[in-house]
Amino acid sequence: TALPEETPEPTPEPAVDAAEAGAVNAPVTLSIPDLDLEIPVEPMGWEPTTQAGQRTTRWVVPEEAVGWAVTSAGAGEAGNTVIAGHQARGAALFAPIALGDVAVEQTIDLATESGDVFTYRVVEVSDPIPVIGATDDERAQSAAYMAPTTDGRLTLITGWPVDTTTHRVFVVAELVGAAE
Repeated sequence: TALPEETPEPTPEPAVDAAEAGAVNAPVTLSIPDLDLEIPVEPMGWEPTTQAGQRTTRWVVPEEAVGWAVTSAGAGEAGNTVIAGHQARGAALFAPIALGDVAVEQTIDLATESGDVFTYRVVEVSDPIPVIGATDDERAQSAAYMAPTTDGRLTLITGWPVDTTTHRVFVVAELVGAAE
């Protein structure tokens, strides 16, 4: 009788080193003046994972800062600048979003390491969208918030409610321009 062939364990793929992914306009600070909020921003990479038996990736969101998706636009650039942060873990820096403190017409400033500051104006705060048990339409809606765009846009992502993460909330802000 033949022995069964051994299936080698797959070699884990390393998480992306977000610091090496950098862009010219990588944001380093996010400020919401109306809330007296100033938050550090770090490049955010991803790691492989398996969900429902399928290989995929997930963002590695920092816990003591918010994370800039390195595959999204840089601060002040055309495109969708995507920043994710926790509302219930670590420093919970995006708790004000989960609490409903961020509102349409407020401004958000993104600063780069070179000192350039770009101002965005909030145009939408989504209703909470389920993460657990989401419909196909709800998953598509969430994906659309994170998709590339041609306009200068900032999208903030966090969990909801403030003490757990059963839903996601998205804040969309349009680029006003360089701060004066």
